[in-house]
Amino acid sequence: MEIDEIFLMCEEVACCAIDGCTSKTYNKLSILMDKVVSVIPLLDDSFPFVFKPVLSSLVSFQANNDLNGIADCVNFELPSLIEEHKRK
Repeated sequence: MEIDEIFLMCEEVACCAIDGCTSKTYNKLSILMDKVVSVIPLLDDSFPFVFKPVLSSLVSFQANNDLNGIADCVNFELPSLIEEHKRK
């Protein structure tokens, strides 16, 4: 259930970013990242290593105020990565 909640949160962050709500996007993104970290035990051992570049991209997008980059990353890349690394 926690992972499904993350997928919903990803959609929320992406929608805020697409709407151009900078502060709301960054607030929801911070909460989302905390949630992703909290579910790492439910993911395989390689997840932290493949998540690091995604996290770096998100930090870069935020530093450059690239809301479209954030939306794409959390709406497509992050959920796909999580789904791929769920423990069987």
